[in-house]
Amino acid sequence: MTIAINKNAAFKALDKFANSRVQLIQSLHDAGYTVESSRGVVIEWACAKTGAAFNVSKSGKIMLDSKAANYEAAKTTVRDVMHMVAGTTRREASAKQVPTDPVKQAIKALAKLTPAQLKKVLAAVA
Repeated sequence: MTIAINKNAAFKALDKFANSRVQLIQSLHDAGYTVESSRGVVIEWACAKTGAAFNVSKSGKIMLDSKAANYEAAKTTVRDVMHMVAGTTRREASAKQVPTDPVKQAIKALAKLTPAQLKKVLAAVA
């Protein structure tokens, strides 16, 4: 059995996929949602699609029910959609660095100084 390769059809499918992110963001915006406010509706939608469940906190925040069946599927769906809405990818999101503490950086730098250099630094700040 031979599968025919149709590059034009593949390009058409890839173009549709590439444009879907823009359409998703625009459609949510037209519906009155922002990146921040869309998470709740995305959770509800993902639960409806995967058969998972969600809870509403006392403050009105919608959260996935981690004890429900299909929780992992819903969690993955929510994460992927939210990355699309935010314009990021899983790789980009995981690569973000946590800001370092400037005091810790200074202490590390001071620890590398010789006693004479440390004496000059302390004299300059005193």
